[in-house]
Amino acid sequence: MDKLEIYRQAVKEILTEHGSRKTYFPEIEKQIIFDTLRDHYQILNIGWRNSKRTFGCSIHIDIKDGKIWIQENLTEIDLAKELIERGVAKEDIVLGFLSPSMRKHSEFAVT
Repeated sequence: MDKLEIYRQAVKEILTEHGSRKTYFPEIEKQIIFDTLRDHYQILNIGWRNSKRTFGCSIHIDIKDGKIWIQENLTEIDLAKELIERGVAKEDIVLGFLSPSMRKHSEFAVT
């Protein structure tokens, strides 16, 4: 299996695992979205709670130019750690939610 397929599999496993867990709010549906053609992966939360609409992306990951970009992570999950545990190299992980000037202070790739 080539590197890109290994990275896709790692991302899908992580999102499937976390997206399948029960939520604190059963009226909120979690949708796991895989766009394998364009390499966009998300967990989306949709529903109503106390007459308030909930709609938002809690995790968004892209694979671009052979690197995994963590674009959004509104959870307590350490996605980078889980990726590393599945064989992804630190230099192939970009914390896209950090500004480029802040990424250089992380232990991961800048771009």
